[in-house]
Amino acid sequence: MVLLAGCASAPTQEMSDARQAVRAAHDVGAAEHARENVQQAEQLLNKATRELEQGDFGDAREDAEAARVEAIKAQDIAQVMSATKRVLQEASQRDVLSADAAQFFEQAQMAADENRVHEAIRLANEARHQAEQDLNHP
Repeated sequence: MVLLAGCASAPTQEMSDARQAVRAAHDVGAAEHARENVQQAEQLLNKATRELEQGDFGDAREDAEAARVEAIKAQDIAQVMSATKRVLQEASQRDVLSADAAQFFEQAQMAADENRVHEAIRLANEARHQAEQDLNHP
């Protein structure tokens, strides 16, 4: 009974959470660094909105939650990629950026483009670590 009552009500909180997560993803530059995740989150949110308008609250709730999860992935990627990019730019400006750091970052970008979230984050962290070493030991 309780489960049915939860599904029968409009998923207003889930929709709000998904909208906020998508907005936050845009705010941290996810459209640049995690384009696939942002697009997926937006598509799921639009689908959830249509389902909500049609009174299909169960599917709207599921799609809103999936949109929130995708938007959070996009935020995670974007934050790591942005921080890494700043360190790489500094190393490049000082003319100490190693090929390894640049290569790790390129691989991280490719992984992000292919929606391999954990790999993108791992590679971006490797790139940042290498660039920090480049800066500290030119």
